[in-house]
Amino acid sequence: MSDDLKELNVITQARYQKAQAAMQSIQAEENKLRGLLNDLTEQEKNGRDALTGDTAMRITGGDLAWNSWIGRNRKILNHQLANVMVRKEMAYKDLQKHFGKANVMEKLLEHEVQTRRQMRAVALVDSIMEGKLSCGM
Repeated sequence: MSDDLKELNVITQARYQKAQAAMQSIQAEENKLRGLLNDLTEQEKNGRDALTGDTAMRITGGDLAWNSWIGRNRKILNHQLANVMVRKEMAYKDLQKHFGKANVMEKLLEHEVQTRRQMRAVALVDSIMEGKLSCGM
């Protein structure tokens, strides 16, 4: 049974590590999108400051085009971020499941090691007792 548990542990750990890698990948994607949204907010602020003094841009409608561009890009980035957050939630649940399995597997292996140690100790005590009895003590 020990070899079966060890093989199962290898599989369980591999699945857990795969779930961790998936979560890290999604987290990196989320961080990238949040960074892009922060950059867009900074661009919006700088553009607003620049457009306030530029009457030519307001007269030609450049300020409206700029605001429209900002709004469109913000909408796209927020939509992408929402999709990533949904994937992150699913990956988190998957990670929890695989963590639980890996944790149980570790406890099973520890229990097996302790059981084997106890069995060896009992066998040692038995052999000592048999030796004493056979010597006539």
